[in-house]
Amino acid sequence: MSLTCLIIDDEPFARKLLLDFCSRVPNLEVKGDFSNGVEALQYLNTQAVDFIFLDIKMPGITGIEMLNSLRNAPKVVFTTAFSEYAIDGFELDAVDYLLKPFDFLRFLKSVNKVQAALQPKSIDLSQASESDFLFVKDGRELVKLKLNEILYVKGQKDYVMFMLRDKKVMSLMNMKDLEEELKGKQFVRIHQSFIINAQHIESISNDRVKVGEEFLPISQSYKLSFRSFIEKFQ
Repeated sequence: MSLTCLIIDDEPFARKLLLDFCSRVPNLEVKGDFSNGVEALQYLNTQAVDFIFLDIKMPGITGIEMLNSLRNAPKVVFTTAFSEYAIDGFELDAVDYLLKPFDFLRFLKSVNKVQAALQPKSIDLSQASESDFLFVKDGRELVKLKLNEILYVKGQKDYVMFMLRDKKVMSLMNMKDLEEELKGKQFVRIHQSFIINAQHIESISNDRVKVGEEFLPISQSYKLSFRSFIEKFQ
């Protein structure tokens, strides 16, 4: 699997070391190295790479500030001499955290983690039975919904909207009760307003998931639980 990356670090020695390490890895191409976050942002606003090696503590704009300003950030491996930034790094969903000084073997472990993170994942939910269903009240009617036909559920104040490929069903209930009712099924909550059917996941990125033809946000408060749910199928 070929990988492309950027190196972003204000220390010349650190950039030189990373360039040397990268040159030893087949199919790993460095598209550029930058001494500050502003120049790197200008590049990333027009060009795409698979991941970046990013120093956290830099003058002008920090690595974390830079990452937060990117709308569609690539995978990131943080590199820093300050271990106290590790928690901040992992809260931003970093693939790895390299504490300086690091050797080639530790560097290679990070590259392998990036490669694994970028591999397409398959989710096997064949255990979902067509006989699994629930009845929901839509106005004065009770509507039978097969669970495997529900794409996702959207919360709207005291109502929820069940989104299917060919129709929508609105019902008077709250998301918390519905989440409990669907517990143990193929459903997972990704946001205060969204519960999705993992059977219909098309792709997953850092902060959103594609379900059917829709891109839905993954909120920070549900990111860890969603990740744990997905890891069961990896």
